[in-house]
Amino acid sequence: MFVEFCTIETLNLRSGSKALEAFNVERVRGYLKRNLGCKKKEVIHALGLNPRTVAKAIKIIRANSHRSDGALQS
Repeated sequence: MFVEFCTIETLNLRSGSKALEAFNVERVRGYLKRNLGCKKKEVIHALGLNPRTVAKAIKIIRANSHRSDGALQS
């Protein structure tokens, strides 16, 4: 069985693109699932991302999780 690894170079992600944003959101989501209870600073250092990038990814993850759980939003 072969494991496929994707890097920024193989995906041709440009700085500021929506594809790069989605890629980083999935990286942050995966890290948070594997490391429950970790702090934002741990995510920043482990993934080598900018603090603003991590904060934006967490905001997107939270917004998507609230929408999918059936909760009413005010």
